[in-house]
Amino acid sequence: METKLSLNQEVLITIKTIGINGEGIGFYKRQAVFVPGVMPPEEVVIKIKTLKPGYAEGEVVRIKKKAFYRVKPYCAHDPKCPNCSLQHVAYEEQQRLKEDLLKQSFERYTDVDLKQVKFYGFNPMVTPKHYLKTVLMPVKDTDDGLVTVMRNPLNKKETEVMDCPLHDQTINDVNRMVLEILDTFQVFAFNEKTKKGMLRHLITRRSFSTNEIQVTMVVTIFNKVLKKAAQKILDIPDVVSVAISKNHDIKNKEPFGDTIELLAGKKTIEDKLGDVRLQLSANAYFPHNPQEAQQLYAYVKTLLKPEDKQVLDLYSGSGGMSLYLADKVEGITAVDHDVSSVNNARYNARLNHVENIQFIDGDVVETYHKLTQQKKTFDVAVFDPQRFGLHKGLVTMLLKKPVKRLIYVSNNPSTLAKDVQALFKRYRLVSVMPFDMAPQTAQVDAVALLELK
Repeated sequence: METKLSLNQEVLITIKTIGINGEGIGFYKRQAVFVPGVMPPEEVVIKIKTLKPGYAEGEVVRIKKKAFYRVKPYCAHDPKCPNCSLQHVAYEEQQRLKEDLLKQSFERYTDVDLKQVKFYGFNPMVTPKHYLKTVLMPVKDTDDGLVTVMRNPLNKKETEVMDCPLHDQTINDVNRMVLEILDTFQVFAFNEKTKKGMLRHLITRRSFSTNEIQVTMVVTIFNKVLKKAAQKILDIPDVVSVAISKNHDIKNKEPFGDTIELLAGKKTIEDKLGDVRLQLSANAYFPHNPQEAQQLYAYVKTLLKPEDKQVLDLYSGSGGMSLYLADKVEGITAVDHDVSSVNNARYNARLNHVENIQFIDGDVVETYHKLTQQKKTFDVAVFDPQRFGLHKGLVTMLLKKPVKRLIYVSNNPSTLAKDVQALFKRYRLVSVMPFDMAPQTAQVDAVALLELK
C-alpha cells in the first residue's frame, strides 16, 4: 500500500475526536493522524513527525481555526510535560470529550446495544486543580541541586517540575523543602547510566482529613546520612512520618521496593473516606484524589440492593471499598494479592470496629476458584483492578460460576469495554457512571453495573 504521507510534510486536517492520551485525532485521505495539544473541531496545519503502520503522528505548525472551548494553558511547563494533556480545553468541554471517549470504547470493543444502557454524565469536581494528595516524583541532579521531574512515557524525556498545578500545593512546597534538606546532606539522585547516587523517587502523601504528611524516599541503598536527613525533614510543618523503601533493582520500575523502613516520626498517617477511618502505611493504597473517590464509593453503595447480603470485593487493596460498604450488608469477602495491603486492611477494620469482613491475601483467580469450591455464594461482586483490567482467568471463572450482579470500577475505558464484551455471554450492561478522578488529563474513570442475563 502506497504511503499517503511523508516525514516533515505539512498538511491541513480537521480534528474529529481525541485519543486515550488526550491527543487530537484527524484524518488525511482516510489515514489517521495523532496530534497533541489540539481538540475537535479545530482545523490545524501540522507537520508529520512519525509514520506508523495505519497511522501517523504530527505536531502543530499553526491552528487555522480554533475551537470555542480552547483556553490558555495554565501550567508553565506546557507543552513539555505530558501529564496535563487536556489543559488547553475548558473544563466543561473536557468532561464532554471524556464521555465521548468512554462511549467510543464501548462502540469499538463491544457488541452492546448502547441504546439499552444508561450512560450518566459527569459530576464536575469543584476544584479541578491541586487535587492530588499522593504524589510520586522521580528525581535527578542538576547544577542547582536535586529537582523533581515528570517523565514522558512515550519518548522518555524528562521535564523539571517543582510546582505542579495538579498536586496539592502543600505537597509542592514540602517536596521543595525536602530536596533542599537532602542537598545539604549531599544526597544525590541515582543515575541509571553511571549507576551512581542513591535517591530514585520522592513519594509524598497528605491526608485529606487531618493534613498529616508522609514522606517516603525510594533509594537504591541505605546510607546513615538518610537518618539524619529524616530528622530535619520531620521539622517541616505537618510532616509526621519519614521512611525509605530500598529498590536497588534498576529494571524494577515499580516505585516501592520489597520493604518500608521508618526513619523518623509515625509509621502511619490517618485519613478518612466518609466516616471510615484509615491508618495508612507508606505503601498502602489510597486514592490519589480522595475528594472524588469519596463520591465514587458513595455511588457504589447506592447500587447495593436491600436483598444483597454477601459481597465479594476483588482487587480490594487496603480495604477502603469494603470498609465503606460494610454497614449495608451482612458480610464481605475481600481479596488482594498484596500482603502488606491486606494487613493494612485488617488493621483498619479493627480501627473502625468492623467485624463482618473476611480479608484474604492471595491470587484473585485462585481464591475465587477456592471460594466456589467451598460453595460460597455472593449477591454482588465488586472489582477495582489496575489499568490492565480483569485477569482472563477471572473472566472465565465468572462465566462458569457467575455472580448475580457485578460492579466494575475502572480507570481505563478500553480494558473496561473489552472485559464487558468478554462477559457479554452471560451478563448485560445496565449502566455506566463516569467520575473525573483526574481533571486536566485524559484519564477516564467509570463505574459499570452488569447483571446476569
